[in-house]
Amino acid sequence: MVNVPQPILQRFDVVRSVAARSGGFITTSELRGLGVPTATTTRWCRAGLLTRWHRGVYKTGSDSFGFESAVHLAHKLMTDDQAVGGRSALVLWDLPGASRGRVQVVGPVGRTSTSPHIKTTQYRDLRAADITRLNGLPVTTALRSVIDAPRFCKTGTIGAQLTDGVARGLFSYDEAAHRVAELSCPGKAGLAKLRAVLTTRIESEDVSLNSYERAAAQLFHNAGLPKPEAQYQVHCDGRTYYVDFAWPEQRLFVECDSMLAHSTPEQLQSDLRRQNDLLGLGWGLLRFTYWDIIDRPDGVVAALERRLYG
Repeated sequence: MVNVPQPILQRFDVVRSVAARSGGFITTSELRGLGVPTATTTRWCRAGLLTRWHRGVYKTGSDSFGFESAVHLAHKLMTDDQAVGGRSALVLWDLPGASRGRVQVVGPVGRTSTSPHIKTTQYRDLRAADITRLNGLPVTTALRSVIDAPRFCKTGTIGAQLTDGVARGLFSYDEAAHRVAELSCPGKAGLAKLRAVLTTRIESEDVSLNSYERAAAQLFHNAGLPKPEAQYQVHCDGRTYYVDFAWPEQRLFVECDSMLAHSTPEQLQSDLRRQNDLLGLGWGLLRFTYWDIIDRPDGVVAALERRLYG
């Protein structure tokens, strides 16, 4: 660094304090807002006070450049509808499967970057609710970050992400199931792997029924169907069953099926006896999975309408 007059250094201290809020980075527009003309910026670069890292973006000092610096650089280059995402966001959320390589910036189709430190990923399904702020930086939510990362992660890592995220209150299994269902589409890389892990977590944590009941009740209401009775009590030959949903007037039961429901011969035998007892009462019985309700609501409603209105 060349010798710089004290008055210039004092003026530069103001710039340095503003840049410190963003990892030492400052933009041309911010410099102008501080009353620093282009000619002065050029002189400061020659004096070694500023280093140009990208068009319109400078860094104070000569500190080493690592992942954290790249994140702050990415922040300066982002548009308002972009955020740090994917495995880079997992670093910021301190979740398993993170990568400290090139910073992944996600945003709508048409948003790209030419910086060698940034990898831009374009999503058509990214919505405003998927982006939040973490320590002042725009970043995809913990849940969206986990959803976008599975194609690069092993099954065990995905499970650890879900466990950690739920334990820390970053999201719930129910929220994860709903968002995965919303984003499910052919060709969505890694989502099937995440969904498989999530399904076992939902069922093993014994929250699938609650999730099913809430989602199903909302579906029935939105479709304008008669309101069913939940956890309907049925007595048959000295045995008592609780059916997930029932329309007593139309004599129709609806049951939620789980992957774990038939995992052993004994469970299968018990389930078949239950089904035969219910059908023996002369009621109709329809069975849907949680994913039927979430992914194929039109088919569920059509089946119910045929039985309810015949």
